[in-house]
Amino acid sequence: HGRVGMLAAVGFLVGEAVESKTVLFNGEISGPAIGQLAQVNPLLWVFLGAGIAKAETMRAEIGWVEPENVPFDKPGQLRDSYIPGDIGFDPLGLKPESEEDFIAMQNKELQNGRLGMLAAAGFLAQELVDGKGIIE
Repeated sequence: HGRVGMLAAVGFLVGEAVESKTVLFNGEISGPAIGQLAQVNPLLWVFLGAGIAKAETMRAEIGWVEPENVPFDKPGQLRDSYIPGDIGFDPLGLKPESEEDFIAMQNKELQNGRLGMLAAAGFLAQELVDGKGIIE
């Protein structure tokens, strides 16, 4: 949720800053960011949903034991080697080598994620109350 919150906070600002200045969606999407989702072609949601389903399936395959290998009374058992949030995706090699540094980075990401969720909620509330965009 924190990563989505951080992306949402940036998305609110970028969506309004580049409004009608981009070839994406032919510049037809306008207004405060809170109303822009309703203006997007519904086909985008099909592709977005399929992408999310694929990503979540891959994450489940990494973290969870196969259902046929789990006792009936313990459904959803995690692998012993699985660390929540760590799916082995680090193309830039930014993951710290030491356990202490890794925990510090996880805590920073958690705190920034919480801030991102609060920022997105604040942007949403402001646009609902006054009907104006964040940048206005």
